[in-house]
Amino acid sequence: EVPSRSKDDQDIHLCSHLQKELILAAIDCLDHKSKTGGYLVYSTCSVLPEENENVVDYVLRKRHCKLVPTGLDFGVEGFTKYREKRYHPTLNLCKRYYPHTQYGWILCCQD
Repeated sequence: EVPSRSKDDQDIHLCSHLQKELILAAIDCLDHKSKTGGYLVYSTCSVLPEENENVVDYVLRKRHCKLVPTGLDFGVEGFTKYREKRYHPTLNLCKRYYPHTQYGWILCCQD
């Protein structure tokens, strides 16, 4: 099912670009010399793949990091494919929450 959109394509593109820049900057601030290497939680109030899986997949290709389980037993797995897009297989570790069942957002933890 295709999520409904309250943003136009230009808004989505701009938000996605900004989110990619912000998350890369956040990852660059993590202390890779710490015991765990640092954790980053990426959470949005959008269910659009362009602002979620696309962003996380981009980060996995641009930085040496990995997704780890959220430890949450509710929500549904993140998309590993959506329409013509194929994402990194570990995006199934992300959690999607929909407005009709919970609040609409996505959560993933990166190590």
